[in-house]
Amino acid sequence: MQNVTAMDVKRLTNEPSAKVRGVLAAKIAAEYRHGGFSSSESQVAADIFRLLLKDVEVSVREAMAQQLCHSPHVPRDIILKLANDETEVAMPILQHSSVLTEEDLVAIVSSTKEVLRLCAIAKRDNVSERLSTSLINKGEEQVFIDLFANKGAMVSPDSLQNAWTQITKSDSALRVLVQRGGLPVSVAEKLLLVVSDDLKHQLSSTYKLGTAFSSKIAGDVREWEVLGLMPSGDAVAMPHSDEQAEELIEQLHASGRLTHSLLIRALCVGCLNVFELGLAKLAHVPRVNARILLMAGGSLGFTAIYKASGMPEGFSDAVQILLRISLEETEYGRLRRMDFCKRVVDRIYLEGYHRTVENMEYLLAITGGRVAAKSSLH
Repeated sequence: MQNVTAMDVKRLTNEPSAKVRGVLAAKIAAEYRHGGFSSSESQVAADIFRLLLKDVEVSVREAMAQQLCHSPHVPRDIILKLANDETEVAMPILQHSSVLTEEDLVAIVSSTKEVLRLCAIAKRDNVSERLSTSLINKGEEQVFIDLFANKGAMVSPDSLQNAWTQITKSDSALRVLVQRGGLPVSVAEKLLLVVSDDLKHQLSSTYKLGTAFSSKIAGDVREWEVLGLMPSGDAVAMPHSDEQAEELIEQLHASGRLTHSLLIRALCVGCLNVFELGLAKLAHVPRVNARILLMAGGSLGFTAIYKASGMPEGFSDAVQILLRISLEETEYGRLRRMDFCKRVVDRIYLEGYHRTVENMEYLLAITGGRVAAKSSLH
């Protein structure tokens, strides 16, 4: 070996100092990386690496990994061993080694909860769509940030949708996603719903989002604000009392802002008095009549008040089912549990309505605290 002497190898096995062993391990690994060995010498070096894998000092194995992570010719068994070593040893291998296959990386992502390992993989020069989906599914904020910042990572709209709730909880992840560029317009539109004003401007400018869509978004946000809600579906100042709800409905009706979508949103988040009062106002009937039709009139009673209020026909079945479940989960409007939305969503999925009822997925998107339904990504 040209620059690595026999004395180096002997010292490597006998040296009591971990620091010196680390220096020597790095020296041999660097020579190997740069192609300084003949074929037979490379085999000897590989055997040395296998011995070093058993070194009790992490710093020695880390020094070796720092060099071998950039070599495409390291035997696969050595790289796999390093990739599954202590975190500080594994990180350079996970981020840089081309010896690791997509299958290897997906398996590592699936088997670990260590954010540092996941972030190392997210920073690789090339991250396939399959691998990025595995990373996104872990739901870790820092992994989102590192992956979205990586221009060499392929990110699918479907994977973003599946983790949308977690992604929208992180302002940093949203900012990096906006700055990433090259997103489908459907994703840019979803982002417009949840990002800050400065990022809204950047999105609208970059993706040429039309004024009609921007106006719709502004209307959606106003409706959430009217209900005292954030777009995530978390209650802030929901009108609990009937007096507050009646005053709200009167104000909305007088200003022409008592919309069908607002009433549907109110029902989705358990604001049943607003829903009931709103239907009565739009149908021009006393509230007591609306209540009888909704709670005791069966399917025919619901259909009558629903049609009289001019609500969208395509949502009739979904709204009726959601109302029934909401009434049961609130003991007919007497109790609004903190986990109301989760309970309603769980029941809808359990009873299979998400597959069999038209537009139920849209209502689930609102009830579940998401901003838009899965179909909006397509």
